[in-house]
Amino acid sequence: MKLVTFDLCGRDRVGAVQDGRLIDLHAAFTAALVEAGAADPATAADRTLPPDMLAFLRVGDEAMAAARRALQYAADLKYDLPGAVFGADQLPLRAPVPRPPKIVCTGTNYEDYRQVIGLAKSAVPLVFLKASSCVVGPDDPIRIPEGYGEAYHEYEFSCVIGKRCKAVPKDRALDVIAGYAIFHDITGRTLEATSREYQPWGKSIDTYGPMGPWIVTPDEMPKDFYNLRILRRRNGKVEAESNTSNMIFRFDDIVAFVSTFWTLEPGDLVTTASPMAGPIFPGDVIESEIEGIGVLRNPVESVAVDTAYAGRIGLGEPKR
Repeated sequence: MKLVTFDLCGRDRVGAVQDGRLIDLHAAFTAALVEAGAADPATAADRTLPPDMLAFLRVGDEAMAAARRALQYAADLKYDLPGAVFGADQLPLRAPVPRPPKIVCTGTNYEDYRQVIGLAKSAVPLVFLKASSCVVGPDDPIRIPEGYGEAYHEYEFSCVIGKRCKAVPKDRALDVIAGYAIFHDITGRTLEATSREYQPWGKSIDTYGPMGPWIVTPDEMPKDFYNLRILRRRNGKVEAESNTSNMIFRFDDIVAFVSTFWTLEPGDLVTTASPMAGPIFPGDVIESEIEGIGVLRNPVESVAVDTAYAGRIGLGEPKR
C-alpha cells in the first residue's frame, strides 16, 4: 500500500493511493462494514481503522488488515464509492505523518559521500534528533529565513516505525517498520558551519522537514531495497545521484542501535542520511526520487525574520 494523509475540508484523513485514485480508508472501511451487516459500523471503523495516521499506526496489524480490506472493497466496486474515492490529484496531500513523535536522523551514512567529504568512518550510526514541528508535506514550501546564510538539501531514504519497541535485536528490526518514505532533511548549512552547537537550530527550522509523498508498506517495496537508485534534482536538473547500496549502516543496524537507548514509537521517523547534499535558494523547486517510492517535490521561498541573532554571530546573505 501507499499510505497517505490528505486534506478533506480542512481535516486530515488517512488514505491510500491505488490505480490512480485516492481512497479514504476509513470511509471505505465503514462502507464495507455497513454492507457486511456489522453492528454499529461507525464505531467499529473508528476503533479498527482510525482516520488519523498516528492513531492508525498505533492500532497496528489490525488497522493494516482493515486498510487492505477497504481497498479491496473499493476495487471490487470499480471505485464507484462516492465520498470515499477521489482522483489522485483531487485533494492535497499532507506529510504522511504530520507530526511524528520524533525524528531520528542519521549523519554521514553513504560511503561515496563520506569519501568526498573526508570524514572518518564511525563505528556506530551517527544519530541526532530533529524537531517534529519542522515537518511539512509534498509541494509545501520550504521557507529559508533571510539573513541566516545558506540552506542545503539533504535527501534521505527513511522508515516509519509501526510498533512501540525497545532494544530490538537486529534480526527483528525490520518487523517494527510500518513502511518507507522520503525525507528532505533541510539544513541551515551556514549555521552548522559557523558552530557545531548551532546544528540543532539549523536542522529544526520550521518547514525544514518535508516528508512524503506517502508511506510504502514493506510488501510493495522492491525486494532488494539496498540496491535502489536515489537522486536529487534542483529546478529539473539532477545534481546528485547515488545508490542505497552505498549505505554504511542499514535500517536494521540503525533501528537496533537507536532502540538500545531510546524507545521507538509508532509514527517515529528514522532516516538513513543523505548522499551528496547541495545548496538551495528561494525560487528553486527541489525534488528527491527514490526507486520504489517515487518523487517528493517542494518549492523554496524566503521568509523575513528578525536578523538581530544573525548579527550576533556574524552571518550575512548566501551568495548564489
